[in-house]
Amino acid sequence: MDIKDIKAIYKFLRETDIIELEIEGEKGKVRLKRGGVLYREAPGDVVERGAVPAPSSLREAKKEEAPTALASNIKVMTSPMVGTFYRSPSPEAQPFIEVGSVVKSSQTLCIIEAMKLMNEVESEVGGKVVAILVENGQPVEYGEPLFHIEVSK
Repeated sequence: MDIKDIKAIYKFLRETDIIELEIEGEKGKVRLKRGGVLYREAPGDVVERGAVPAPSSLREAKKEEAPTALASNIKVMTSPMVGTFYRSPSPEAQPFIEVGSVVKSSQTLCIIEAMKLMNEVESEVGGKVVAILVENGQPVEYGEPLFHIEVSK
């Protein structure tokens, strides 16, 4: 498979609701996955449960930037399981947290739906939420970063 074929497949993937695609042929195998880390800079993006967020220029721009080292007082909260990330207990409810929220240890940060079960994810530390890294309704993998929390001293 040459780069022209891969670019055509990528363009197709971006224009559909497909999140992940794997193609195997005589010349090799390619796996494309839409998504990735998103640094939410402004609250208020609303995505219905079950909806697949469309790729955004913000997500693409952030992917292209080189990762930066985090300050030593930043705790990265990761997903404890594979599932679907939700910021609130129901579509009409307010999110559990926003960027800038001060959280306590054991406070609920989000819900991850896995196998039709709603699992609350709690903060491991107290501090201030400095980044929400996943869009509402987005699938997440085990160990995927969800939040950055500036730990209180």
